[in-house]
Amino acid sequence: MLRIRAFKAPDDQDAGERFAVGHRKVLEDIGVKVTSGKNDWIDDPNVYVMVVEDTADNNEIVGGVRLHVANRVTVLPMVEAIAKVDARIYEEIDKLRDAGTAEICGIWNSRKIMGLGLGAIYLMRSSIALAPQVGLDTMLSFASRATRQRGYEKGFEPFTVVGNQGEFNYPKLDLIATAVVCYDPMELHLATEKERSEIFKLRERLNFRTTETWPKGEFELEYQLKLP
Repeated sequence: MLRIRAFKAPDDQDAGERFAVGHRKVLEDIGVKVTSGKNDWIDDPNVYVMVVEDTADNNEIVGGVRLHVANRVTVLPMVEAIAKVDARIYEEIDKLRDAGTAEICGIWNSRKIMGLGLGAIYLMRSSIALAPQVGLDTMLSFASRATRQRGYEKGFEPFTVVGNQGEFNYPKLDLIATAVVCYDPMELHLATEKERSEIFKLRERLNFRTTETWPKGEFELEYQLKLP
C-alpha cells in the first residue's frame, strides 16, 4: 500500500532528508545538475512536506511534494529561479504574501511507482487540499508542458505578469516551464467539477484509506493529511 503523509518539515527531518535524496536522483536522471546546500527547507517551519511511502517496503519514500509558504525571511524557490531573468516576480509575490500564498514545488516520484499518476494528480490534489489548514489565499507553482493541463484542471492558470506570459526556460535551458497561479484555492472556481470534488473530499476526510483505479489497475492509497 502507498501512503501520502503530510507534516511540517522540521517535525520529521529524517523523512525530509530521504525526500531530498530521492528527488535529487530523479532530477539527475533527466540531466538536471543539483548543487549541494540547497536543502535548507528541511529546517524551515514555513515548509510543509508530503511524502509517498511504500508501507510494504519499510516505508520507503518513493515520491513527494513540498509546500513553501511565502514569508519575509526566506525566498520561494520559484522566485529565486525567476528573478534571474525577471525581477518583477519580487513585486508580484509581495502583493500576495500577506494574505497567505505558497508555492507547490519539488514534485517527484521514483521509477518504482511511475505511471500511477502520483505526482501530477494525487500529490497536486493533496497539496491544494492543505490550503485551509495552512491558511492560503493563493497558490503558485511551476508546471512543465507535460503537466500544466493537470494544473489547469485543478484551478490554476498562467501567472502572466512575469516571463513570457508565464513561460520560462526551467529547470534547464532546453525545457520550458509555465509559472501558474490559483487565485482561489479555497473554492477552486476554475477547476473542473471532478477535480474540485476530489479535492473537497480530501479536505473533509484528511486521514483515510481508499482504492484508486488507474489504467495499470487498482492500488491501495492511504491519506494522512491532517497536520499535527
